[in-house]
Amino acid sequence: MFSIFGIISIQIYWVERAFDANRKQNEQKIQVALQNIAEKIANYSKTTLPSQSPINQISSDYYTVSVNCEIDAAILEYFLKNEFSKRNIQTDFEYGIYDCDSQKMVYGNYISLHQDKKKPQKIKKELPKWEGQNYYFGIRFPSVSSRLVSEMDIWIFLSVILLLVIFFLVYGMFFIITQRQFSQAQKQFINNITHELKTPISILGIAAKVLISHNLEESKDEKNRKKQYAIIVKEQTERLNSQVEKLVELLMLERSTYVPLSLQKLNIQKLIQETIQSFELEILAKQDLQNQNFSIQFNQSEIETKQDFFIKADKTHFQNMIHNLLENAFKYNQNKPFVEIAISNPSKNKLILSVKDNGIGIDKKFQKRIFDKFFRIQNNDIHTTKGFGLGLSYIKQVVKAHKWKIKIESNLNKGTTFFIEIK
Repeated sequence: MFSIFGIISIQIYWVERAFDANRKQNEQKIQVALQNIAEKIANYSKTTLPSQSPINQISSDYYTVSVNCEIDAAILEYFLKNEFSKRNIQTDFEYGIYDCDSQKMVYGNYISLHQDKKKPQKIKKELPKWEGQNYYFGIRFPSVSSRLVSEMDIWIFLSVILLLVIFFLVYGMFFIITQRQFSQAQKQFINNITHELKTPISILGIAAKVLISHNLEESKDEKNRKKQYAIIVKEQTERLNSQVEKLVELLMLERSTYVPLSLQKLNIQKLIQETIQSFELEILAKQDLQNQNFSIQFNQSEIETKQDFFIKADKTHFQNMIHNLLENAFKYNQNKPFVEIAISNPSKNKLILSVKDNGIGIDKKFQKRIFDKFFRIQNNDIHTTKGFGLGLSYIKQVVKAHKWKIKIESNLNKGTTFFIEIK
C-alpha cells in the first residue's frame, strides 16, 4: 500500500515539475517577444529604450513594457500579432496603453489568435496601472493557465492511465484478500460440519452394533442397556436431523438476498418471555447441561411493566434471533451463565432491545467480522464450541430485513451486549 502511495506521489511530483517547466518556457518566450516588440516600437519612433530592462512581469499572466515614446494602438497590435506568431505563442491576450494625459490605462483590444473564434471579446476589467512610468503598455493572458494545461495532454493522459492501473491493482488485491478470507471461512465451515456430523454417525454405528447383537438369554440389565442405546440412537438421529435442517436453512439464505417475512403485530414482552421459557426447557433437557446452574433475567422498568409494547415483526424469525443470542451466551461462557434481557423506550417510535451476557467476550479486532457467514473466532481448538458460524449472520439478516439496527459492545472476559434498535 505504501508503494502505491509512493507511485502516486512521484507521478504528481513529475506532473507539477512538467507544468512548471512548461510555464517557465512560455514566460521566457513571452518576455523575448515583448523585448523585440519594445525594440521595434523604439526603432519606429526613433527613440531609445530605458536603460533598465523594459519588461516587468507583474503576475503569472500580466506584463508591462515601458518605452520612451507615445504608443500607437494600431502599430502596437500589429507588432504583437506578428511577433507572437513568429514565437508560436498561441494564447489569447488583451492589451492596454497608458495614457499620460488622463493618467489611466486605456484599453486597446482583446486579441484571439485562433481562427475558430467568431468575434474578439471585449474585457471590461481594467488593467492595473504601473506607477512610476510615463509611457508603457500592459498585456494580459487571461487563459494562459488553461492553455498550459491543454498542452500537457500527454502527461494528463498517462497520469489517468496510471491511476486506472493502480485502481484496478488495488481492487484486484482487495478482491484476492476477500476471496482468501472467504476460502478460509469455507474451509473452517467444512471442518466444523465434518466434526458435527461424524460424531453422531460414529455413536449411531456403535449403538447399532449393540442393538443388532442377538442373545437368547438376555439378562434384565442387558435389556436395559439396549434400551439406553435405543435412546441414544433416537437422540443422535434428532441431532443429525437438526444439523441437516441448519444446512437447508443455509442453502436458502445463500440463494436469496433477503429473509422473507410474515409481519404481524406482536407483544414484545410476551414474545421474549415465551422464548426464554422455551430456551430454559431446552437447556434443562440436554444431558451435558442438566447439572449446570444458569440464570436468564428479563428486566423492565416499572413503567414498561405496566405498559405493553407492540412491534411489527415476523414471530418465528424474532424468536430464532433471541434464541441464537441466548445460545451464544451459553456456548461462549466459562462461568455460571447469566443473561440479562432488557427493553427500553427512549422515544415514541423506537424500542431498544439489549441482550447482555457474562461470557468470554469478543476481541475488538473481530467485532466487525462476527456477522459474516461462516466466520468463527479462531481458538486453539475450533471444535471447543460447536457451530457453523451462521448464528450471528442469520441475526444480522433478520435485523436488516425488518429495517432495524444492531450494534455490539464487548470486552474480553467481561461479556458481550447486543443492542437491537426496533422502529
